[in-house]
Amino acid sequence: MILRSRRIWQFGVLVTSLFLVSRPNLAETEVLNPVKALYGYEDLLRMAEDKIIQETPAKAFDFLIKAKEINPDPDYRYYNLAARAHIKLGQNFDGIHDYEESLKKKKDQLDLILYVADFYEKERKQKEALFYTKFYLEQKPNAKYRLYTAAILARQLGLESEYESYFQKLESDKTFVSEKEALQTSLQKNIKNKKWKEADDLSLRYLVYFPREEGMYETLILARRGSQSKLLEQAYQWTTTVFLNETRYFTRYGVYLQEKQRYLEALSLFRRGFYNLLKFHPNTDAGEILFLIRQSYANLGKDRDTLAIDSLVKDFQNQNKLTAVELENHQNTYRKNREYLLFCIHWFSNRDLTKANLYRQRLKDRDIEFEESEFLRVIGPFAALSQDL
Repeated sequence: MILRSRRIWQFGVLVTSLFLVSRPNLAETEVLNPVKALYGYEDLLRMAEDKIIQETPAKAFDFLIKAKEINPDPDYRYYNLAARAHIKLGQNFDGIHDYEESLKKKKDQLDLILYVADFYEKERKQKEALFYTKFYLEQKPNAKYRLYTAAILARQLGLESEYESYFQKLESDKTFVSEKEALQTSLQKNIKNKKWKEADDLSLRYLVYFPREEGMYETLILARRGSQSKLLEQAYQWTTTVFLNETRYFTRYGVYLQEKQRYLEALSLFRRGFYNLLKFHPNTDAGEILFLIRQSYANLGKDRDTLAIDSLVKDFQNQNKLTAVELENHQNTYRKNREYLLFCIHWFSNRDLTKANLYRQRLKDRDIEFEESEFLRVIGPFAALSQDL
C-alpha cells in the first residue's frame, strides 16, 4: 500500500509539472506590485497626505506615482497633494503648477485661486496674477478688494481701459460718500496719536470705496511706516500705480528701496520719476530726482553715469540758454547715459523733430544693450511700461 501511494504521488507531481510547462504564458505574467495590489487610488492619496503631514513630503511622491498608475487622469485632490509636497520641499513654482492643474479639474476652489494669484503678484508676474484674479472675479464679481487688485495689475501691464473699468465699478458704490470727511478726520487723528494699526485697518477698509482719493494712500503709507509693516512696499506700489503720472511718489518709493539697499530697483523708480517730470511736469525743478539718480549710480559703482548726472543737472538748469551744439557735445561725452538721452529727446522735441527721433532711436539701442545688466524688462512693478518720450 505504501509503494502504491508513493507512485500515485509521483504521478501527480509529474502531471503538475507537465501542465506548467505546457502553459508558458502564465510564467510570463507581470509580477504584481504589492502596493498596487493591496491599496486603491483613495488609499494611496491618504498615504501620500500622511507623509506630507509627517513632514516627509519626498516620500509622498512614491504613493502619488502609484496613484497615477492606477488612475492616469487623477482628480484635483491628486494635484493639490503634489503641490503641497513640492512647496514643503521648497519647490514653489512646481507646486504652483500643480495647483493650476488642480484648478483646471475643479474651478470653484476660491481660496486656492487667491493663493495662486497672490503668489504670482508677490513674484511680480502681473500677467499671471491678473489672469487668476479675473478667474476669481468670474465667480465673485463683486469682491471689492479683488476688483481693486485687478485694477492695479491691469495698469501695471499698461491695460488702461481695464484699469478704468475696474475703478469705475468700485466708485459706483456710493455707500460711504457722505462719511468721506469724517473718515479723513478719523484717519488723521489715528496718525497723530500713532495708532498705526487702527489707521492701517481704516485706510484698507475704505480704500476700495475711494480708490483715487490721495489722502487714503498717504495715511496708509504713514501707518505702515510707523508700524514698520512688511506691507509698506505694497502701499508704495499701489500709490505709484494709481498716481502713475506723478513724480513725488516714485521718489518716495525709490528712497524706501534705497533704505533697503536695493539700489538697482531704486534707480528704476527714480528713472520713472524723471520720465514723468519731463513728460508731464516739464517746468518742475529736477534737482531732487536727479540727485537721487546720481546717488543710485554712485551706490552701484557706476562712476561714468555719476559724472553724467553732474553735467546733466547744469544743462537742465540752463536749458533755455543751451544751444544744440552744446547739448550734443555734452551728451556725446556720456553717450550711454539714459537720462541724458531722455533729456535730449525732450529738449529737441520742440526744436528739431528729426534730432528728437534720432535720440529716440539711440535710447532704444542703448536699452537693448543694457537690457540684461539692468534688468530693464523685469525689475520693478512698472517694467512692462514704456518710458519713451
